Amino acid sequence: MSATKMQCRVRVSSALVLLGMIVELVSLLWSHPTAFVLFVIPGALLMALAILFYLYSLVTVTGSIDNTETSRSN
Repeated sequence: MSATKMQCRVRVSSALVLLGMIVELVSLLWSHPTAFVLFVIPGALLMALAILFYLYSLVTVTGSIDNTETSRSN
């Protein structure tokens, strides 16, 4: 099964979200003053990077439009 460029980019952005959530979970389980720094800097940064990468891929990926809906109505 061949994945399209958009599917690959969605997988990358979802992996970044998952990694960010794991980092934030670890920082929530850790009771130390630097846990907040771990929560904000790498955790939130990975989440923001994933969101920005997903939005960037929505704008830049070009593909063929499936015209099955329009051909049925004509």
